[in-house]
Amino acid sequence: MDTKSASILGSCLIVSALIVALVPRPQASTAATQVGRFQMSGVPGHAYVIDTTTGQVWEKFATTGEGTTDQDFSTSKVK
Repeated sequence: MDTKSASILGSCLIVSALIVALVPRPQASTAATQVGRFQMSGVPGHAYVIDTTTGQVWEKFATTGEGTTDQDFSTSKVK
């Protein structure tokens, strides 16, 4: 490798390092972006959504006639 190629490669590496260092990264600041906040579970005939932050649980009966389903089971959980 000659000196001209080495200087071009070195310049490219420096520019790419500056780009990576100076480009702002997105901030995860809302509750909706918390990984694992809502857990889903179920047993035969029942489905549950659990909010691990507030402890609220929504239940849905999978078979008809066995009980009542929470009215807001299918709605958005984050307000």
